[in-house]
Amino acid sequence: MSQARCNYHHGDLNNALITAAAELIERDGTLDFTMAEAAAKAGVSAAAPYRHFANKEELLRAVRDLAFLGLDHAAMETREAHEEGSLESILALGHTYLAFAREKRAFFSLMWEDRGDSVERRVEAQSKYGGFGVLVGMVQTFCEKQGSGDVDALYFATQIWSMAHGIATLEANQMLDLFDASIQPEHLLDDGARTMLAGILNPSFGNTPKLAGMQKRA
Repeated sequence: MSQARCNYHHGDLNNALITAAAELIERDGTLDFTMAEAAAKAGVSAAAPYRHFANKEELLRAVRDLAFLGLDHAAMETREAHEEGSLESILALGHTYLAFAREKRAFFSLMWEDRGDSVERRVEAQSKYGGFGVLVGMVQTFCEKQGSGDVDALYFATQIWSMAHGIATLEANQMLDLFDASIQPEHLLDDGARTMLAGILNPSFGNTPKLAGMQKRA
């Protein structure tokens, strides 16, 4: 008897199916699996998944949450591996994001595409997307160590994340090097983040207001 089937008999079919679906996505690099395939992977009958998920879409949403947990874990590992509040830690987190998007392409697409529950996702964002919280904390600590603790860290973390996400998305669609074949994703992100953080610490650099985020929110 498979471990998945043992889990099912112990009332853990829900997680067994989520894991099975994630393993199918990991194996094939696509979301194009069927509920029957997920059931077979979990070692249960084709009808069993419908006791926990109304359809494949509900199962994919659960897998999406698992993918975010994976990204959050990678973000926390990156933070722990670098000096707190250092520029290198912020750049390393950006590299982690790019690597995740590159290595987990199908999951990355699932995480950000609209699946008809955008309102619910916005409500749950603060509790579920901890990886972004790690970035905010890094930017805040970086600024405090540089004597710029009054900077709106959330605003600038959003800028950095937007840049990283844009680069990752363009790379995933094989469009990043459309105009410049020499472009390297990590180098592009590093240069942009360094310029942005230099603007935070030196308001006259690039005409970037030190309190740009706060002024924008006002």
